[in-house]
Amino acid sequence: MIKNINFLNFYAKLIKLFSFINNFKKIYIFILLLILILSAIFEILILGVLFILIKAFMNPDYYSGNFFFKFLIKLFNLNNNSELILLFSFSFIIICFLSGFFRLSYSYFASKFSNYTIKKITNLCYDRIIYQDFNFYFSSNTSSILSIFSQKLGIINNAFFNTINMFYNIIIFFFIFFILSYINFLIIFFSTIFFIILYTLIIFFFKQKIIRNGSTTASEQIVNLRIVRETLNGFKDILINNNQNFYRNNFINSSNKLLGAKNENIFIFSVSRPIIETFLLSSIAFVIIINSNNYASLEKLLPILATIGVAAQRMLPILNQIYTSHANNLDQIKTIKDVNSFIIKSPIFFENKTIKSLTFKESIVMNDVTFFYSSKNSTVLNHINLNIKHGTRIGIIGKSGSGKSTLADLILGIINPNSGEILVDGTTILNKKQSWYKKVANVSQNIFITEQSIAENIAFGIEKKAINLNKVKHVARLAQISDFIENKLEGYNSLIGEKGLKISVGQRQRIAIARALYKNASLIIFDEATSSLDSEVENLILDTIFNLDRKKYTVIIISHKYGNLDRCDNIYKIQNSILSKV
Repeated sequence: MIKNINFLNFYAKLIKLFSFINNFKKIYIFILLLILILSAIFEILILGVLFILIKAFMNPDYYSGNFFFKFLIKLFNLNNNSELILLFSFSFIIICFLSGFFRLSYSYFASKFSNYTIKKITNLCYDRIIYQDFNFYFSSNTSSILSIFSQKLGIINNAFFNTINMFYNIIIFFFIFFILSYINFLIIFFSTIFFIILYTLIIFFFKQKIIRNGSTTASEQIVNLRIVRETLNGFKDILINNNQNFYRNNFINSSNKLLGAKNENIFIFSVSRPIIETFLLSSIAFVIIINSNNYASLEKLLPILATIGVAAQRMLPILNQIYTSHANNLDQIKTIKDVNSFIIKSPIFFENKTIKSLTFKESIVMNDVTFFYSSKNSTVLNHINLNIKHGTRIGIIGKSGSGKSTLADLILGIINPNSGEILVDGTTILNKKQSWYKKVANVSQNIFITEQSIAENIAFGIEKKAINLNKVKHVARLAQISDFIENKLEGYNSLIGEKGLKISVGQRQRIAIARALYKNASLIIFDEATSSLDSEVENLILDTIFNLDRKKYTVIIISHKYGNLDRCDNIYKIQNSILSKV
């Protein structure tokens, strides 16, 4: 729960978020300011011309003797005051249309500005995911990250738009205030102060409620996403354990909190208008009542009241929009705080730049490598020494949890040792990870399959138009999956569903092997890649692995079965954090 938050903190964080953007297009700000000034000028002209027209109708001699009006009569060759009134009437209509045009223009460019800004911020947030060190994912909450992209960035887009419009409305409000002050300072001054105080009281009365509801909304969005994600990922277990009611109740409880907080804030956002309208209409009637016994005074007040009435028709929505925008922003304090924290706390480890290839022609050497997770006290791997010659077949065996996969992650370079070093042809991989990643591939038990075609899954991460289909077919034959693919109706363009559910586990493994071959990886690590297969399919996959060209491919096979490793050149066992040759 958020308590006693200074509302200015929101705008400080919004500016901070804005400051993250590099190479900002300043032309947007120039256009917005230009349109704002023009719009303000036409708002003043509307009220000024309207006041003159009403005065003229109430007093036909109003124009007499005025130098400016005499100049207009002479300029347009007008014969009488009626024609001058007609000129002002048409001018008023033109000014109204121009004012509307500039208001629409401001909204258009404000939306363009918000869209440009949020695109930049969205890219910044995604960069904080895609260019991360692997350790980032050990400490990250998936649902929190998903909520940023699925919900919070859209909310911040609205916050930018609301804030820009609020700035516009504040400026227009003061322009209208000054022109009305010229007409009747006391009435305008005291009525404006009264309504500003009224809006301020409403804001302060509901402020903490709005912030608490906003915090609840932000938190429950994450919970909602987590429940839905767990439902989809664990549906099989939920089904066979008859846990539907458990997840349904959790989802309903979270949704009720989320929707309850949202709907309560929607009500609060709408509270101001009926309150203000009630006081506004009552105040006009009150002025008339005071002057009801003095016809001359009332007649004198009518042009002022008519002008103020029209001005109120503009000022009331402006004040209401300022209130609603600010109230919405209070609702999003937790959201903008979360996005700011995500950008600040997730620095980019890798940059998208040209990668110089690291050569692997001789050996991979692990010198006295030790690794432990900072959150755990025990050492996973202790003083590991290993020499892997290019083209060899290395087997790693050990019990579940012994550190086999951790060893693979160290060799791949996705985690760093706490001590010791890993060398490729005598060069450390520590500062050349992106270069080393070009040379390695990992085929695990759980294959990552995208919702794309078979060809796109084999040529993983390559634009469809840039895929070399002949190479795809070649590596598919090497992985012994070409017959299966080519017998499908759409062949290599066949879609294999989310997570590859339209094909068997064995076929997914072969696609992963083909992917590694398409990449031209010099080192391929098979981490329990066949553990979920039946014996017949497992043996066929192992045949494919051991038949790979030794001149091109170095292979590490991790398994808990000795029988899978009997064709390896060397077998190593991990036990009690120690690696020893079998």
